[in-house]
Amino acid sequence: MSKIDQKRRAILKGTISASTLAMVAASGLLLPQRLLAHWPKDAFNSETVEDALLALVGQAEVASDKALNFKVGSPPSYAVNGASVPVAIESDLDNIERVAILVEKNPFPLAMSFDLSPAVLLPFKSMIKIREDSNVIAIIRAEGKLYKTSRFVEVDIGGCG
Repeated sequence: MSKIDQKRRAILKGTISASTLAMVAASGLLLPQRLLAHWPKDAFNSETVEDALLALVGQAEVASDKALNFKVGSPPSYAVNGASVPVAIESDLDNIERVAILVEKNPFPLAMSFDLSPAVLLPFKSMIKIREDSNVIAIIRAEGKLYKTSRFVEVDIGGCG
């Protein structure tokens, strides 16, 4: 491939990437300043599940865990490689304010946390890292109540640490 073709490809890739990012940002789906503005640093640096939860959601009434459906691993409750473990959270709750996933035996238990606007609906799917066999906890905060459930996951190859 000639240098001209290589430059043409690089320019096209850059143009496509920039235009895609601009369209996503213009649509309101990607607002980095909002995502980083309320980052719960104390929660992510906590070394225990209890400290992470307190920093993340504060005090809240714990409600029924039947309000959310939580799956970890593939097949459920098992992960061949802890570096890439699928998680899925589903719920029909209204006014969901925050969703978080914690891994009890990770060096820093809080795997992910995000605040939702009223326009966002579940289900949510992502990947997390799990260090060793552990409880994985899903939390939803809606209308001042915490909905919490957990699943024990067996891991063949640890994913962090």
